[in-house]
Amino acid sequence: MSIPVAWPQILDFFGTPLVIEPASGQLSSDAGLLPVRQFDERLGLTRAFAAALDDPRDPDLMEHTFLELVRFRVYGILAGYEDQNDHDTLRHDPVFKLVADRSPDDADLASQPTLSRFENAISIKSLKRLREVFLDQFIASFDTPDLLARVLRPEPVFAAGPCLRRQRPVRDAVAAAGQRPRRPGRPTTTWPAW
Repeated sequence: MSIPVAWPQILDFFGTPLVIEPASGQLSSDAGLLPVRQFDERLGLTRAFAAALDDPRDPDLMEHTFLELVRFRVYGILAGYEDQNDHDTLRHDPVFKLVADRSPDDADLASQPTLSRFENAISIKSLKRLREVFLDQFIASFDTPDLLARVLRPEPVFAAGPCLRRQRPVRDAVAAAGQRPRRPGRPTTTWPAW
């Protein structure tokens, strides 16, 4: 009895021959992260994210950079792998190596225990700097970031005496810009004069 050879297969696909044959290459189902990585490269968000964090590790003993760890974790969450246990499998994935600036043939990415130590080592000071990074990115995304910066980062107002003046940074910043904000549910004509 003879067994027919299954590979390679040639299919006629609307007049174009399509050749299907097995290959021993690395496969991934997360190729949709590649355009997201290009967009991130343009914004510089994960690079700024990693720069905002303190790295208390000994440089002589480091195998993975903070930028690599940030990208591995952030892109894992973006791809739907919220649980760090999935990262033990993803550390071999060629797409995750690419988004972390490694070649698919390079060494594996960080293990789950390494990622866990990375997340647990982030300090409060780093989180505050990270908040500023996100705020800067948010402000830069608007056409008139100067107005938004005055709203989101108002200068402190100090009043003398026992009664402190209530701060109204949004109203003051909008009034200084010569614009009238619109209150939800009310027409702008019923506003009192400032």
